[in-house]
Amino acid sequence: MRIRSLPHLALVTLALAGSSLGASCNGRKPQPQPPATRADASVAVREGAPTLRLYFLVDLDGYFEPCGCNDRPLGGIDRLARFIERERATAPRDLLVAAGDLIFRDPTMDPRMVYQETRKAESLVQILDRIGLAAFAPGPSDFARGSDEYARITREQRAVRLGANVSTEADAGAPGGDASTQIPAAFRPSMIHEVDGIKVGVVGVSDFRPSPDVAAPAGAPSTRDPVESARAAVEAVRREGARVVVVLASVPRRDAVSIARNVTGVDFVVVAREESNTPPPPERVGRAFVLSAPNQGKFVGVVDLFIRPGDPGFSDASPSSADALRASLDRRIRELRQRLEAWSRDPSVDQSAVTQQRARLAQLERERAAADAPPSAPERGSYFRARAVEVAPEMPRSHEIEQQIATYFRAINDHNREEYASIAPRPAPRGQATYVGDEECRSCHEPAFAIWERTPHARAYWTLEVLNKNFNLSCVGCHVTGYQQPGGSEVVQNQNLRNVQCESCHGPGSRHITASGAAQQRATIIRNPPEAFCAQQCHTPEHSDHFDYQRYLPRILGPGHGYPEDATDAGGVRLSAPVILNGQNSDAGTMGH
Repeated sequence: MRIRSLPHLALVTLALAGSSLGASCNGRKPQPQPPATRADASVAVREGAPTLRLYFLVDLDGYFEPCGCNDRPLGGIDRLARFIERERATAPRDLLVAAGDLIFRDPTMDPRMVYQETRKAESLVQILDRIGLAAFAPGPSDFARGSDEYARITREQRAVRLGANVSTEADAGAPGGDASTQIPAAFRPSMIHEVDGIKVGVVGVSDFRPSPDVAAPAGAPSTRDPVESARAAVEAVRREGARVVVVLASVPRRDAVSIARNVTGVDFVVVAREESNTPPPPERVGRAFVLSAPNQGKFVGVVDLFIRPGDPGFSDASPSSADALRASLDRRIRELRQRLEAWSRDPSVDQSAVTQQRARLAQLERERAAADAPPSAPERGSYFRARAVEVAPEMPRSHEIEQQIATYFRAINDHNREEYASIAPRPAPRGQATYVGDEECRSCHEPAFAIWERTPHARAYWTLEVLNKNFNLSCVGCHVTGYQQPGGSEVVQNQNLRNVQCESCHGPGSRHITASGAAQQRATIIRNPPEAFCAQQCHTPEHSDHFDYQRYLPRILGPGHGYPEDATDAGGVRLSAPVILNGQNSDAGTMGH
């Protein structure tokens, strides 16, 4: 019998031997990485305080706090401030930096949002100064109000604005642009932060050019090749004696990875624009490490640097990297076992090649057993431990910053109450239905109304009122009925349409309540609203992270919607059980400011 060789087996071997810890260098990360974990406290005690702790934020997006409608809302600049303050007891030498969109989320802005968002940006700049932001590389959305307004908002900001590749020349970002073009006075290519005689060089690069998914910000400076600009700035800080070099990269990931790979002297690259809810472990690229974290302040990156004499490079002793290594080994072992099982049933397979692969499996299993040991510091040389710390709702807040945020929301509520008081909803065209309010529904649909009164929808507006957000343009639309629809509601003029009422799902009801007969009544109302209506209007991933239409829908139904009184949902919750406790929405306790 002819023995079939396995020409592909060598390729399989190479693939199995290669590490899977890296990610694509083109665009955003296609797959979430294993979550970073907090370093073992006993390890920290044995090691003592780090030489320097680096905190970093990625794409804060102008967020004070998360939307409180999420199941477990992460983030909050007041919680972050308190965390850093408490951590200084064990890590007193620290440096806080940021990369990406800092004060605004989008590169363009609805004119109605200008006042509210500008006041928030001004408050956020003050808060970031207060918690010690030292340097940042801005993102394109920071120029949503134009360069002049950006300069005004940040004029008193103490944090250093970095932009080694930012230029005043309009054509500097074009191919062949002059790399020596002057950097605007508001930007610096780098800064030096000194800790106990050890100098840390921080370099910033940004990309304000338009891309397929990001519009060019109006009035932003031009930007040149980030790699070449970073090279020049890194060489400069090394000449100034920088022992550690961090690059803040508000650029596409491919450029950040290129800096890590091709610029000599870089230790860490903090990259923005990742848009992942799962914090990735450090990724080694050449001698540098690429770091990132989820956006909007959900996590803060923490890197403890232990600097020793000798080789200027760093070893990675991060628990998250160990977790990623174990996950990679588990995957490779599982795949190789599956292949070996298939080959064992194929008599035509070259058994000597199979024997080699069994030896490879044994080696992988030994590596996996060794990987169970907790990560330890190397005997010689400098090293770091990186983790992404969840800014969780259980964290205590900084009282002073909490009050500053609350003051902002009260001021915006007061302003918008007056500014929009005279703005009436658009009238509905002749013959088109208008919104009538829940009392009109109640008179004919008492059983359905009784169930609705027990749901969070019936107290949606109250959850904003208690937080001084009921006139906030970012919030009110999902907490009233028919917002900015013909014959519906507006920011202030919404008195009979507050809360998520019947017409939110069934559409405006004026023609329905005047219909003459069952057939016409059915024809003038939306009987089964599509799933997309909920998922696209209010229950978006950003605002309702665990929304499941099929699981949630039964909880707002009951008698009057075709369900018996004693019906339960998939989780065994009785549909008619109240979810409003003591006259209040039981979900409101998780709301933020």
